[in-house]
Parts: sequence; C-alpha cells; structure tokens
Amino acid sequence: MSERGESGQPEPRPGAGLARRVLAFAGLPFLSLLTPFLFLPVLARLAGADAWLAIAVGQSVGGFAGLVVALGFNTVGPTAVARALPEDHPDLLRRSLAPRALLFLPAAAVAAGIAALLAPESHRLEAVVMAIALTLFGLSPSWFMVGLGRASRIVFVDILPRLVATLVAAGVLVLTGSVVAYPALLIVATLASGFGYARHVIGPGMLVVRRGEIAATIREGRSALAIELTGGAYNALAVAFVTGAASPAQAASYVSGDKLYRVGQYSASALGNALQGWVVENSSAFAHRVRLALGAHVVLGLFGFGAFALLGAPLSAWLFGAEVAIDEGTALGLGVAAFQIVLGTGIGRVVLVALGARRQFLASVVVGATVGVPSILLLAAAFGAAGGAWGLALGESASVLCQTVFAFLAWRRRAAATA
Repeated sequence: MSERGESGQPEPRPGAGLARRVLAFAGLPFLSLLTPFLFLPVLARLAGADAWLAIAVGQSVGGFAGLVVALGFNTVGPTAVARALPEDHPDLLRRSLAPRALLFLPAAAVAAGIAALLAPESHRLEAVVMAIALTLFGLSPSWFMVGLGRASRIVFVDILPRLVATLVAAGVLVLTGSVVAYPALLIVATLASGFGYARHVIGPGMLVVRRGEIAATIREGRSALAIELTGGAYNALAVAFVTGAASPAQAASYVSGDKLYRVGQYSASALGNALQGWVVENSSAFAHRVRLALGAHVVLGLFGFGAFALLGAPLSAWLFGAEVAIDEGTALGLGVAAFQIVLGTGIGRVVLVALGARRQFLASVVVGATVGVPSILLLAAAFGAAGGAWGLALGESASVLCQTVFAFLAWRRRAAATA
C-alpha cells in the first residue's frame, strides 16, 4: 500500500518524477549543446586555424573569469533556492546581482588582457571580445532557475537568445568573413535576456542594494567560489594551458577535442542541475534519492567514455576538418576525463553539497587542481594535444577519488547522527 500524507492522498514515491525532471533539464537544454556547432564548423573551415584557436582561447580564459563573476552561486545557489520559501526567492536573486556586477569589470579586464597575450597576433580582437562574452556568462540567472526546477525558463532566458545570436553570427561569417560578430552578438543576447529576466522576477527593486549587503554576500560565497575557481584552474583553463605549452598546431587540435569534451561536461552539469535540488526536497527520501542520483551519473559517465573512445577522433574530423582533428590518444584521454567529471558532479555537487560538506568538496577540488595543472602543462609540452587530454584526466581522477572518500565519511557521520 502507498503511504498517505496529511491530505489523505497517496504520497509520491521518492523516485516519482525523476525521469521527467532529468528530461526537462537535460533534454530541452540539449539545444545549448548544439548551438556552438552551428558556428564552430563554419569557423574552422572558413576562418582558419588561427581564428579557431583565438576564439577557443577567449572562451577558456573568459570561462574562468565567468566563474569569478558567478561568485559560487552555480554550486550552492540551486540548493539555497530549493530550500527557501517562495516569497524569499526574488530577494535571493536581487542580493546576487550587485556583487556579481561589481566583480564583472575587473574580471573582464584581466581576462581580455590574458586572451590578447595568448591568442595568435592576427586574431587578438576576436579573442578579447570572446573573453568578455564568456565573463559575462557569470551574470546568468540560470542557477536561480535550476533551484526553482524550471528548465523551460532556462531555454527561453539562456538558450534561445544565444541560439539566435549564433545563427546570425554564422550568417555574418559566411557573408563577410567577420569572426568578431559571434562574441559581440553573444554579449548583446546575454545582457538583454539575463537582465530582462531579473527585472521580471524582482521588479522595480532590482537595483536596490542595502548597506553591508555586498560584502556579506561575497563572504557567504567564498567557499563555493573557491571550489569553482580551483576546479576551473585545470578545467576551464585547460585550453589556455595547452596553448601556452604546446605548438599552435597541437593546441588547435586539442581545441577540437575540448569542444566535444564540453558536451560531456554540459551533460554532467545538466544532470546535476536536475538532481541537486531534487535530492534535498524530501528529507525522508534523501538516501534513496542519493542512490538514484549517483546511479544516473555513473550511467551517463560510462556513455560519455564510450562515445569518446569509439567516435571522438572521426567525429572531430567530420565536424571541424582534418587540419584540427584529434587523434585516438587524445580522444581516449578526454573520454576518461569525461567519465570522471560526470562522476565528480554526482558525488561533489549533489552529495557533498547536500550533506553540507563544502570544505571537503573544496579540498577534493584543490587536490584535482594540484595534480591537473602541472600534469596538463608538462604532458602537453611533451606529447601535445594527447598529453593535455591525459593531464586533464589525471586531475579529474584525483579529485573524484578524494570526493569518494569524503562522501563515504560524511555519510557515515550522518548515519551515526540519525541513528
């Protein structure tokens, strides 16, 4: 017999709605995976390897700067929203705006300068504008919509505006040969959609900042920000590291693998988004939901590894051209990294954060960065694109090993406390 709540109606099973929720967060937003592939193959074939590398460098450096601007809300924001009362939701979003806007200008300036130094001289402008565009992604309200459990809002606020910008940029590239239109249009789309949504949720008080609020919000986000920046040191910046350590040809090849790897990374993020709030919504079903969440991440990780191992090299050649395609060794290394990042998302973002073990989560990411950054630099210098891929895999593997140990210990403490 099913259990009944206070209303006398059957209580939903702990796993009820899981498939629907995963499909909503990982299915509809799958459009965002396809969006760059409307532009990147055109870029690789029409603009050449230097422009290809410049855009990738801007994305890498800007992606890391965007983590600074996000202030850790991508990690802990969804759980905070899921646990808050509905009437408190607008104020949570409002409090996040001013600190992140304050961080944007210095973060974008530093990212633009580094991108200009690393990019090929002929395409520095494209790298700089791309770095600014990716830094701006840190202001996205996606974490807020994740916490609400509203995947459709992410589609309309984040994905569709970028899809339109990408389609227009691809047309501009074909007609005029201009590459800089792509990041410029992304900036316009991100600003218009993000702030339009914030205005809709918060209302006229969107720009209200109370005394001491900015400093307090930054202090509250320090641990989550440290987690994201440490992970980004060997993940988001991997392209920049390989570009600095390997030859331009090997760096351009690594970029092709990195574009496919981001599909796996986004898939992990989408699954984590679907389950992070869901796991903590029902405390009585917490243990069962954790097991379901981890099982789903393992399945996705194995699928990602198999896809890279079997299809990585030929798919990169088909999409981006033989000039910048990856070889089998690079594909295998990225497959291992993809498996580990999916597993780490489940253990770290879903389980450790839900158990309140943020410091342990940070410690595991620090270990990953300590192993990953030197591994990427040394192996890329010695073996090119394949070395960079295996360096990334080593970093992710070290992080997941630590997360596993910390999750086991935190789970035992929770079981002892509730016994």
